[in-house]
Parts: sequence; C-alpha cells; structure tokens
Amino acid sequence: MSFYGEIEKSVEILKKGKVLLHPTDTVWGLGCDAFNIQAIKKICEIKNRNISKSMILLVESMDRLHQLVGKISFFTQKIIFDNLVKKDKPITIVYENEKKMASHFFKKDRTLAVRLTYDPFCICLIRNLDRPIVSTSANLSGFVSPKSFSEISPSILDKTDYVVNFRREEKAIYSGSSIIKIVANQVKILRM
Repeated sequence: MSFYGEIEKSVEILKKGKVLLHPTDTVWGLGCDAFNIQAIKKICEIKNRNISKSMILLVESMDRLHQLVGKISFFTQKIIFDNLVKKDKPITIVYENEKKMASHFFKKDRTLAVRLTYDPFCICLIRNLDRPIVSTSANLSGFVSPKSFSEISPSILDKTDYVVNFRREEKAIYSGSSIIKIVANQVKILRM
C-alpha cells in the first residue's frame, strides 16, 4: 500500500476508536484518537499499563497545540521552533492542562504532555484525522521501548487493531523524546 493509502486506512481505524501501531519521530508507537476514552483504555490494556500513568499527545501544528493548551509563551515557542529547525531529539513539553482535556486519563496534577511532531507520517495522520493522537511506545509497561519494528513484542502485535505497513525496516535513532517542563522561563528536564 502507498504512503497515502496507509494514511487513509490508519485514519479509518482511528475514527472507529481502534488502536494503531505506527512509526513516529522516535520509536514505533501505539496511537489512538486522543478524545476517545475507550481507545485510551485499550492502549493501557495492551501495554499492561496503569490507566493513571500519563501519556503523550502528538500534534502536527502550532494551531492545534494552542487549541489544546491555550497561550504558549514566546520562550516555549522558541524552544519548539529551534528543535524543529535543528531536528534534534524530539521534545515533549509538559503544559498546564488549562482545557482540562480528559484530565483523569492524563496526569492527576492536571498537566498535559504534548509533542509537536516533525514526522511526515504522523503529521499527515493527525492532519487527516483532524485531532491530536495519543502516542506511547509499543512495549509492555516496564520493558524497553523497541527501536525497530522487529523488536515489538508479539503480544503487542496481536492485540493491536491495525499495524501500519510503512518504515518497518528502519531503526529508531532515539529511544524516546526528551520531556521537559517550562516554568517562569526555566527549563526543567524530566527525561533526557
């Protein structure tokens, strides 16, 4: 199937509230519509993960990021753009969840971890779905994140609704994104 065929099929899966296994700008990820609570629960079941443990959302544009988290400081915007231009290790930023989006499925402290992705597949996927997606590494909770498709556990593959047939031969450069929180123009590193 072509790139756009995979996007079309993946969007169809996500709109049905199902879980997708797909490449990202870091490792292969389990993804779903960020507004579908049942799909989020299914990801937690697939990973044997506690539902109260936070997950990352992927967005494809600053506009969508603003829709989720409200106003973003110039300092934070500069960090995002510098990272995108340099194409350094992707960064996820933890924001105060002003919109209270499905807050009980994210952190109890009402924060939201969001990454503006520069991965072409993820950008097209989110743009065509017209919603952010949940993104979490395709591993069982507590185990190492697989850096290639061939390292994904058969139990993950068997429980996923659709596996994207794209970039399966690649090996990830990064084992995950860096996670930071910005408070009063000070960067706090949560995961390097």
